Amino acid sequence: MTDQAVHWAPATPGRPVRPWPPGWQQPGPATRLSLSVAIALACISGKGGVGKTTTTINLAAALAEQGKRVLVIDCDPQSNLTSGLGLNPYALERTVVDVFTGRERAADVIVPTQWANLSLLPATPDLNAVEGELASSLNRELILRDALAGCGVDRNFEVIIHDTPPSFGFHTINVLAAIRHVLIPVQMSGYAIKGLKEVLRAVHAARLRLNPQLRILGIVPTFVNLRTNFSRDMLEGLRTIPNLKVFDTIIKLTVKLQETSLAGVPVTSYASWSDAAMSYRSLAAEVLASV
Repeated sequence: MTDQAVHWAPATPGRPVRPWPPGWQQPGPATRLSLSVAIALACISGKGGVGKTTTTINLAAALAEQGKRVLVIDCDPQSNLTSGLGLNPYALERTVVDVFTGRERAADVIVPTQWANLSLLPATPDLNAVEGELASSLNRELILRDALAGCGVDRNFEVIIHDTPPSFGFHTINVLAAIRHVLIPVQMSGYAIKGLKEVLRAVHAARLRLNPQLRILGIVPTFVNLRTNFSRDMLEGLRTIPNLKVFDTIIKLTVKLQETSLAGVPVTSYASWSDAAMSYRSLAAEVLASV
């Protein structure tokens, strides 16, 4: 590996600065690959607080723990994925904002995390301003897809997972154009069905206009409390929806998951043998079997 091929994670308090892990291939400027090389997926929801980012972080960590080379991409201006992996969004010199605006290549913005096999393309709240900045750009819904394919990111990773805002605007549409598989986290609440319908409509529209290969991988039941009749009835109702897979793994509402979001550590590391950690390992196995 040449000096030019070594990338460094931004320094953060208490976190050693790390080079890229062995095996990273720095692609040349002319490289252009299909996203079909890596498994590209995203957790999509039109409602906040359903475990979307929590699922992205912990599913990615569980896959990385199994030896998969995983990249997570933060496309949410809230930057919770970035902070959830222990980085300060306000202290980063380069983020996904620079990828959207064309100032940086995606391969040059990706940083390794402190967990083996897990890398991050981070975000900052400045991502909010990108849509306005690119208002007059042609094919602006395809910016992320082309940026990732144009520098061979998928050559270096086996799984790419995107986190999105709880809406169906510019950022989410870019993600839907760049992926192949959609995971839908559904919280056991009275608004869940409405949110699910919104996701299904958005995916259908993206498939027609931008990405005919897009498919829904399945529903991930989140924050389930099996001690209540409501959660049990809700879960049973989801499983009766035709032509829509509901994963067998359910993510229960636990204190450990709430603690990990504050600690900036995946639950698979924070509480390795907890029910939550085991559930995300089980979900990882189901996802791999479904793609």
